[in-house]
Amino acid sequence: MFLKILYLEWTAFFRSASVGKGVAVKLFMAFIGLYFLLSFIGLGVILYMLLKELFPDQEPILVVNNFLLLWLGFELVLRFLLQNLPVVNAKPLLTQRIPRSKIVHVLLLKSIFSYYNLLTLVVAIPFIIVNLKHADYSFLSLLFWLIGLMGMVYSINFVNFWIQRRFANNLKALLPFIIGCLVLVGLEYFGIYSVSKLFGSFFNLVLTYPLVGLIPLILLFLSYKLTFNDVKANLYLDAYLDSKQKTYQASDLSWTNKFGALAPFIQLDLKLLWRNKRAKTTVYLSLGFLAYGLLFYTNPKYADSSMLIFVGIFITGIFIINFGQFIPAWDSSYFPLLQTRPVTMKNYLEAKAMLMYGSILILTILSTPYAFFGWDKVYMNMACAIYNAGINIPIILLFGAYNKKYIDLSNGSMFNYQGIGAAQWLIGLPLLIIPIVIWFTVKVFADQNVANRVLIGCGVIGLLLRNVIMNSLVALYMHNRFRMLEGFKQKS
Repeated sequence: MFLKILYLEWTAFFRSASVGKGVAVKLFMAFIGLYFLLSFIGLGVILYMLLKELFPDQEPILVVNNFLLLWLGFELVLRFLLQNLPVVNAKPLLTQRIPRSKIVHVLLLKSIFSYYNLLTLVVAIPFIIVNLKHADYSFLSLLFWLIGLMGMVYSINFVNFWIQRRFANNLKALLPFIIGCLVLVGLEYFGIYSVSKLFGSFFNLVLTYPLVGLIPLILLFLSYKLTFNDVKANLYLDAYLDSKQKTYQASDLSWTNKFGALAPFIQLDLKLLWRNKRAKTTVYLSLGFLAYGLLFYTNPKYADSSMLIFVGIFITGIFIINFGQFIPAWDSSYFPLLQTRPVTMKNYLEAKAMLMYGSILILTILSTPYAFFGWDKVYMNMACAIYNAGINIPIILLFGAYNKKYIDLSNGSMFNYQGIGAAQWLIGLPLLIIPIVIWFTVKVFADQNVANRVLIGCGVIGLLLRNVIMNSLVALYMHNRFRMLEGFKQKS
């Protein structure tokens, strides 16, 4: 059954309209993944000698045991933030004579092959081989040590699975767990009680009594059972629908009527930002990252660095990056309807651009308190803001013409990777790198003020050519609109 369902998913992947882009992204990610795997293998090979040099009076594997809890805790956080949950298209399977338990087993067994499960393994195996050669531990002791460690890793895999399904849309429920972890970290930091040494002593015991290494397998079974029961109990199409009735207070958006034909589109986007969790998150992130400049402005070594341009572009343009990269996918659920209405693509794109112009203006005004670190910082941020308005907004809209990934607005904001494709991975490069290169090149041959003026000049030229650029973008969107419509149908 497992192989049959995998075959069905494999077939669906290659029949998808976005298979070309999907393969390209997967090949790129495979290359990055291979690089990290080789790096971790190298770490496993040199870890014994490295620890022997740093802690000459201790056995390297005992030192590792004391840091295992920290490693596993970091791995859980990394999985929580980055790991995609395994997915099975359950809708057609639920109508067949297939037990729900088998569908759930397939879903959970897919997670075993997660890339994150390999990272610890490729470090541990070379480390054990080196220990077998240089240390006095038997093969049996090291084997059960590895079994115990992998039992903990796979337990974390299923615990993360359970946490993400239960708390993805309700992070407040995780507060007690987070507070408990912070208390343990505080006890460790102030030397009151060492949880890491207690955890490490368990693996020290495994080296003495190898069969103790089977205990983590019990934890693995319990975590699997917990996740299995949760998924099976909610294996219904409407299981995770929010049953609470919500009321929305109508906002007065009549002030947008001054934009004429653009007003309906601007109102739709403002309502999206106000009501939708994922879209609203882009607003919160934009406000939160206003403090990003403190990391650089308080450090003297960045006083004349080109990194200040990165900060300026980032602070004033974080909204256009987070929100703009998903244009037109934000409207993918009703994009086909827009094509049947008497609306023009130019009005649609100009409304998006107008919203992003407004965000740049607001973020630039909110960043003016950085004048405390010198008015040159404000001047630089204003130069970056003008560059964002004139150059980066057209670039974002250009990439949007190749965006055909569907976004389900009913999904939560956390761990929601819908709409992310090759364009989203690549869009940040020209937005951030080009202005840095321009500014740095001019600064080398002139000075900082001239470099700022050049950025302003680039932005002003882009704004003056706005109509020409917009007409070209409209033609491109019209040429690609049928590909977008076809791609938006691929909702899985």
